[in-house]
Amino acid sequence: MAKKFHPIFDDSCFNHVFSKEEYALDFINAFFNTKYKHEDVLLKSEDVLPETEYNDKKLRCDIVAEFNDVILNLEAYTVLGKRETNKSKSYAFRIYGTQVKCGEEYLPKRVIQVNICGKMAGNIGFSKYGLLDIDRKIFGILDDDFIIYFINLDKIKEEDYNVGTNDKLNKYFRLFNAKSIKEMKKISKGDDVLMSITECLKEFLNNEETRKDFAREEWEARKNQAIGEERGIKIGEERGEERSLNTVAKNLLKMKADIKYITDATGLTEQEVLKLQKILQ
Repeated sequence: MAKKFHPIFDDSCFNHVFSKEEYALDFINAFFNTKYKHEDVLLKSEDVLPETEYNDKKLRCDIVAEFNDVILNLEAYTVLGKRETNKSKSYAFRIYGTQVKCGEEYLPKRVIQVNICGKMAGNIGFSKYGLLDIDRKIFGILDDDFIIYFINLDKIKEEDYNVGTNDKLNKYFRLFNAKSIKEMKKISKGDDVLMSITECLKEFLNNEETRKDFAREEWEARKNQAIGEERGIKIGEERGEERSLNTVAKNLLKMKADIKYITDATGLTEQEVLKLQKILQ
């Protein structure tokens, strides 16, 4: 099976790489300029969040890192649109709202979420719930409890990596944006953790089962796209036919044709013809 490169921000790659505590902790320290140690963190990958009702939608986080004072949720998206943005906020609010158990004092930890996305689709915008972007611009009033970052890698790569970030975080951004293992090796040279991440991703992508999974996902995506296109064509044809029948019916109405004659000629119901007649009046 042909080998194909997938970037770290691909969901499967992200989960595989950052499920390793050493890598997740290194990225967190680079992002927040902190010095957390292994004993400071409880790391969970692909964690299913608690439900508040039996029929709640199951939410499965990519990476959750819990510290004494904060819970960090790391999420990756190939493309971030409105749907993914809402999903991201749902994660943060679910994490925050399900921390306190019955009888406990309501003192939940702060929730910080970092969304790494290959590119953003359309004008997403921000709500009032205390969201911050990479430039630390506040968009709300609850920033003490919630901080949600949306890291647009597609935008970052067009700008100077040195603006507003430290050297290690710059390297991470460049690593995320790399187009091949060869480019990742060049970026990570001299940094033991980044070189190890590069090898981890290389082994993952070269794994036969991984390649089968990616091929299966690609096939499913193409199949769903084809089904969607077929449905779109069918709907378009149906709407086109409906417009044609309406046009015929309108012309017959203008010629003062009998309602029954129009229904027999077009197949439209009497109610539909009368509706068109009302429009013409």
